[in-house]
Amino acid sequence: MHNAAFEEADTQVLGISCDSKAAQSAFSGSLGGVPYPVLSDFYPHGKVSESYGVFDNTRGTPQRAIVIVDKKGIIRFSKTYKAATDLNPLEILETIKSL
Repeated sequence: MHNAAFEEADTQVLGISCDSKAAQSAFSGSLGGVPYPVLSDFYPHGKVSESYGVFDNTRGTPQRAIVIVDKKGIIRFSKTYKAATDLNPLEILETIKSL
């Protein structure tokens, strides 16, 4: 992730998952840490993901997605992805700059 470029665009990157904080910490640790805060949508299960329209009720988990929220809390962009490898940080940064 190109955090400096996102910071220059006045953007805060956050991760959100339905895992508990303990599970998130273990996952982050297995990767050697992640360069952004990860928030837990554990309880009530998936409520934040649901509010962003990316919760998959069939699987009981959020879809992998990028949701861009402006400083007023308005969703400006949302896109789901099949796999983490489909996300392109430079494409996301260009989307942010175009808003």
